[in-house]
Amino acid sequence: MRRVQPRISLTAKIMISLGTLILVLVTLLIVINMKSFSALAMENEELEADRLCDAIKYGASHAMMINSREGLQDIVNKAGRVAEVDSIRILNKSGEIMFSGDRGEVGQTMGIDGFECSICHASSPIPATLPLDQRVRVQDREDEDTPRRLHIVSPIQNELGCSTASCHVHPPDKSVLGLLTLSMSLRKQEDSVASQLVGNSVYIVFALGGIFTVLALVIFKLIHQPIRLMTAATRRIASGDMTCNLAVYQNDELGELAEAITTMCQEIAAKHIQITKQRELYQNLFEGVPCIVTVQDRNFRLLGYNRMFSDNFQVSKGAHCYEAYKGRVEKCPRCPVEQTFSTGQPAMTEEAGVYKDGSPAHWLVTTSPIHDENGNIVAAMEMCLDITSRKQLEEELRKSERKYHEIFNSIPNPVFVLDAGTLEILDCNKSLTSVYEYRKGEVIGRGAAMLFPEEEGEAHLADLREARDLTRVANLARDGRILHVNMNVARSEFHDRKILLVTVMDLTERIQAEQQLIQASKMATLGEMATGVAHELNQPLAVLQMVANFFLRRIDDPRGLDEEAVRSMAEKLKNNVERSTKIINHMREFGRKPSLETQEVDLNQVLRKAFDFFSQQLKRRDITVDFDLDEDLPPILAEPNRLEQVFINLLINARDAIEEKCRGDDCGPTDRVIRLHTKARRHNIVAEVADTGVGIPTALQERLFEPFFTTKEVGKGTGLGLSISYGIVQDYGGTIVIRSQPGQGARFILNFPRAGQA
Repeated sequence: MRRVQPRISLTAKIMISLGTLILVLVTLLIVINMKSFSALAMENEELEADRLCDAIKYGASHAMMINSREGLQDIVNKAGRVAEVDSIRILNKSGEIMFSGDRGEVGQTMGIDGFECSICHASSPIPATLPLDQRVRVQDREDEDTPRRLHIVSPIQNELGCSTASCHVHPPDKSVLGLLTLSMSLRKQEDSVASQLVGNSVYIVFALGGIFTVLALVIFKLIHQPIRLMTAATRRIASGDMTCNLAVYQNDELGELAEAITTMCQEIAAKHIQITKQRELYQNLFEGVPCIVTVQDRNFRLLGYNRMFSDNFQVSKGAHCYEAYKGRVEKCPRCPVEQTFSTGQPAMTEEAGVYKDGSPAHWLVTTSPIHDENGNIVAAMEMCLDITSRKQLEEELRKSERKYHEIFNSIPNPVFVLDAGTLEILDCNKSLTSVYEYRKGEVIGRGAAMLFPEEEGEAHLADLREARDLTRVANLARDGRILHVNMNVARSEFHDRKILLVTVMDLTERIQAEQQLIQASKMATLGEMATGVAHELNQPLAVLQMVANFFLRRIDDPRGLDEEAVRSMAEKLKNNVERSTKIINHMREFGRKPSLETQEVDLNQVLRKAFDFFSQQLKRRDITVDFDLDEDLPPILAEPNRLEQVFINLLINARDAIEEKCRGDDCGPTDRVIRLHTKARRHNIVAEVADTGVGIPTALQERLFEPFFTTKEVGKGTGLGLSISYGIVQDYGGTIVIRSQPGQGARFILNFPRAGQA
């Protein structure tokens, strides 16, 4: 366990350090002052003692000159009474005490090893003078009550007066005659030093104390208070209080730090607001996510869950997940949470259970690990997406697929499923066999080109790719037979694949019957036109007869044949033969069975050819044909022979309507008019056949294109003309409508798409 250190504030540390430093400085200054004062006092004391010795020697010099022992003793006694002087001795050069303040010492001899004698006898020869520091000795105190003592030795020099005196003569080579020793008490000096030391110490203490106080105030004001404010601010920030106003107005590092803390606080406040919003957002997302979310431990106990879980299950925290979801007493055999804990990876599965209201449920379950800061898996999050409705839809879809598969195979017409890009046959129904005689396995995987004759395949495949319906196209059966079919094409998708649904309607038998019916209608038309055609042929035959008679007469004429006349007769002969040939070829062409192949057709040309059949008949009936044709008409896709039959039927009906109207009434030229009109529009071509006949009642117009329905008298119509015309127009993608009022004629309006457009 980490040991908690006692907290010491920075200010306290600075004050302690500063106090310690000042204490050390005070101590050093006191010690230095004490030593300095002591040394100075000692030096002064030594000098004072040396001067006193010099004064005594000076005062005793006269007594010594006259050899007055009493005078010398008296001087010694008086000097001994000086304050702080303990003893005064005068020794001769042999070390004998000659004079002393203590008379009991007179006559005693000092040892040569003593301080008084050793300073001189330590060297040889004995020096005449010695420095002061060698002549002074300080004696330490013997106890607490006794002061230290200063002992000084002052040599008595052999002066000139002494060496020449008549009383006693000292040889001049003797420089020292004796010694003056003085012992002084240092109590006064110690008291003075102590007093001086105390005064200086007090001064130093007060000076440094003032400095300490000023520094303490400065530190408190400039460091302690700002730090306390910043500490309180950081604690407020840590507790969530984002009051960022720090009253620190200093232009220094702490001011910069306070400003940085203020900025940090403001940024943290902004981030805190953002994090709070994000936390609320994530909490709301967690609670409001439209799926069941739980957090589980390794024992499958619920550590947390969202609102949707609590709404659907009767359970509390700490319960096992399998109890909530499935009412089990033990974990599921295949548990995605267990798998996540064992592998450390997300897991996914589908599960089924029961909600608290008893309704069954299916879920798509996804689990993911939750790690701690060390990367260890501590929990697993399980997300359950309700797919109950999807499961129900899947079941319904399976039923629907089975139903529609049965419908698909039961459709009486062949249906192909083609890939929209490659036109590969992906599927087909069972009706394929009855029409094409292929088995299903023989066409699956092959291209749709197998259905078309080789020469027509490319064009029809291009139409299939564009999803255009194909009308009356040729297909190949398994045995090579040609089938005529309509192919309806629709785009779709199947398993994310673009496909084409092609429904085939076999028209082979219908077309054969229709062709027979059309041919019969043509024969009926030709029979009805026989009189007119005979008249058409009579005219060129009459001209041929006239030319033949002309040649016969001129052959017998002696004048012979005129070249110009022969040329003229030959031209007439040629023109009428060509006219007869044209009439016969037109009738033969009209009478043959038309082809089912379409081509680009000029609608104006088809109208003119149809009119050629009736030009003479209409003339004989005084019926005028008014042409209003657009000469820049774009082509349409059709078969010209079949289309001609449509307009012939319409011209016959227009002729009969005009004759019926004029049968009992006098009709003028304006009552016998047929108008042929064509016009090009943006996407289609319009052809119109209008007459001035009796018109058609409104009630009968809806039935006009029904087979075997006719408004003519019995024996004058089969009722197939307009029905056949309606089918032909539809085959070419067109429409035909009627606009009529009784007594005001009728208009048949035909619309055809331009070539190249659906």
